[in-house]
Amino acid sequence: MPKALATKNDNVRIAPYSKSQPTKRDSKPNTDKENISAKAEPKPKLSKAAAEVQQRYSDYRDIPLDEVLGEIPCYDDATTVRRKLKKLLADKSNIPGTNKSWTQAGMSKEMEELERREGAVEYHKNSTGPSVRSLGTFLKKTGKMGGGDSPAYYWGYVLCEKLRIWEGAKKTKSREEAEQMYRGGLIREDPAHIRVIVPKGTTPSWNLEGRLDEQERSERMREEFQKIAA
Repeated sequence: MPKALATKNDNVRIAPYSKSQPTKRDSKPNTDKENISAKAEPKPKLSKAAAEVQQRYSDYRDIPLDEVLGEIPCYDDATTVRRKLKKLLADKSNIPGTNKSWTQAGMSKEMEELERREGAVEYHKNSTGPSVRSLGTFLKKTGKMGGGDSPAYYWGYVLCEKLRIWEGAKKTKSREEAEQMYRGGLIREDPAHIRVIVPKGTTPSWNLEGRLDEQERSERMREEFQKIAA
């Protein structure tokens, strides 16, 4: 007996199967990053001290610092200032009031602006003020006061001190002790650049004696002469 020919209806699926064809789903999630809304990173919470300072001054460079004998006294040695500047560069944090991170070029520009606002001070030999070159040289120096005669040391200290106040950070114990010991600030000199003539058989030594006002300096010199005469 001949087999019946298959008709179109013979291929129709019957219950319990659905007549509709299943839709094809994407195996991979939507990874179109351009259409994903970026979540804004929360701003770090300011301390009470920082909030008060930043409410009073819109620019950290406007924060005033006390002066002694026409200069802002430096109470951090060169090594400490170097460490603070290098930390700013390594952290890649933004310069206050901008979306630019700290770089040597940007840091030098900030120092130049501070000099313009505060006024130039006396520099060592042919130094003419802060620059990328002087900053780079200062950062490579070593020793407690290595590069202490550099414009980058002075303006680097001023920069870090204004940022400390801007961020509401407290003074360290060593900083408070330095203020008591060196009321006029540390002498901005590099021991490697100092030449001293002394009597035969004696050895010169270098310390971080701070800058003194004229009366204190005169009294100290008189005491030293009395010791020599005795």
